[in-house]
Amino acid sequence: MSQGLVLIADDDPEFISHLTKILVERGYLVLGARDGNAAMDLLNHHRLEISLAIIDVFMPLVSGFELIRRLAEDRTKLKIIAISEGRQKVLDAAILLGADAGVKKPPQGTPMEAAQWLNEVFLQIGLP
Repeated sequence: MSQGLVLIADDDPEFISHLTKILVERGYLVLGARDGNAAMDLLNHHRLEISLAIIDVFMPLVSGFELIRRLAEDRTKLKIIAISEGRQKVLDAAILLGADAGVKKPPQGTPMEAAQWLNEVFLQIGLP
C-alpha cells in the first residue's frame, strides 16, 4: 500500500533521482518535474492525489513561488516543502506564500546525505 503521492519539482535531475529512490523505498509514489511547466501539467492531472510537494523555488518557465501559491490556494491535506540553495529569506518568502516549510537543499553528495536531509524535512512537517 502506498504512503501517498509525492511531486518533486526541481531542475536538478540528480536531486530528483536521489529523492525518488529514497521515497519509493519508503512506499511513496513519486512524480518528478524538471521545470515549472511540467510540474503544472502534473498538478493539473494529479492534484487531488498528491499528498506532498517538494518544490524548488528557482526553476525555469514557471517559478516555484508560483507553484507554491497555486497549490496553497485550494489544498486540503497537501504538505508543501519549498527548497532552495539560496538564502533563508527566499525560503521565508515561500512560507509566506503557503509552504509548510522552507528548507535548504542538501549539499551534493551521496544518497545517504539525501536520506538524512529527507528525514529532517519529514520531522519538520510531521510525517513519518
